[in-house]
Amino acid sequence: MNSGFKEFIRKPVTGSVLTVASGVSFFFTCMLLPLVGRAGSSVPYADKNRLAFLLAVGLTFLLAVLATGSKLMRRSDDQSPLPYWSIGVSSICILLFILLLTDLLLI
Repeated sequence: MNSGFKEFIRKPVTGSVLTVASGVSFFFTCMLLPLVGRAGSSVPYADKNRLAFLLAVGLTFLLAVLATGSKLMRRSDDQSPLPYWSIGVSSICILLFILLLTDLLLI
């Protein structure tokens, strides 16, 4: 990996910006949750609703994983605290993926 990119990722500001971005994206994903619920799954364009929700969860997961990786890289240098928030958002996104793929969000 490029050393300039590694230095950019290890900066505290980068991890913080990625964490805030994943939080905002998670909030947006929560607002889209009714699209894949009972009401959103019974409309003729339910497949588009599902795709939009899947893309939102994917973006949130990507941002959360990048934030976690950035903070863990920095943690190896300066022993900063564990990124509980980023790990939690990543875990919730994995749970949402599983629930979406098994159609348990339709309840």
